[in-house]
Amino acid sequence: MSLQTDTPSAALAQALYFGQGTAFAQHGELFQGVVRDGENRLHRCLLSLPCAKLYSVGKFALREQDGVVVVPRHKKKARRAAELALKTLNAPFAGGSLTIESNIVEGKGMGSSTADCTAAVLAVADALRKQLTAHETTRLVVQAEIASNNTMFERSVLFAHREGRVLEHYLQPLPRMTVLGIDTNREQIVETLRFPPAVYSACEIEKFKVLTAALRRAIDTQDTRLLGRVSTASAEINQKFLPKAFFNEVCHISREVNALGIAVAHSGTVMAMLFDSEDTALHNKTLLAVEMLSALGFRDVFKFEI
Repeated sequence: MSLQTDTPSAALAQALYFGQGTAFAQHGELFQGVVRDGENRLHRCLLSLPCAKLYSVGKFALREQDGVVVVPRHKKKARRAAELALKTLNAPFAGGSLTIESNIVEGKGMGSSTADCTAAVLAVADALRKQLTAHETTRLVVQAEIASNNTMFERSVLFAHREGRVLEHYLQPLPRMTVLGIDTNREQIVETLRFPPAVYSACEIEKFKVLTAALRRAIDTQDTRLLGRVSTASAEINQKFLPKAFFNEVCHISREVNALGIAVAHSGTVMAMLFDSEDTALHNKTLLAVEMLSALGFRDVFKFEI
């Protein structure tokens, strides 16, 4: 649809020139590591733990100006994503105003920048009345922020987060789970791009081969118990590279309440316990887990479902 109009109607102008996009966040990862392709090349990859309670909303106004002005001003990655989207979608103007509204705490491993960038790209596309596939959106987001996650995909995928490439599409969505999340260090901020990527040993790389096979089987068969074991194993490997405070204590609580396992942010401070939403003992398990976490000093436990 053309953006040019001779009608001075304010409503029509708003319909043509303004757009909005929403993107959900994550609460760490269910898996992160490396896999080899058919040519024996290693790819860093992950599967995020999605969280619909955390999200960013982008609002974009296309204007006849150079560049994008963003509010808040520190959302530079989102501004870059909007500018890339304008260029890719052949917008008549190269600028505009972008506002990002978000309830995601930054620097905690909850995918704030990916949500911001995705919301910005979707808002620009909406303003131009264009449709973008998840793959097209991903390419723009990765260009804008270098390292991304897989939350823009409706289906579960194993995602090469520094390449913007899907390595595997799973046959099923993630099984329903209830999650109890905590921030293991409120004072610490982890900037993904300044945090050095993990250097895995040969033994760990072989273990990832086993874990990705188990991950595929867990999702395809909706086996929450196996998924919890995979996530826990991945978290244990990450503890070597970005240790979480109270890691052993939270793992102990997870075992005590018979949770599925744990998940962590591989470049952040959040950690979570996973539960099967269909478990008839779910209420008692989560209640006990919250009490035990509170005894450790975690009184702001974040509960959500996927």
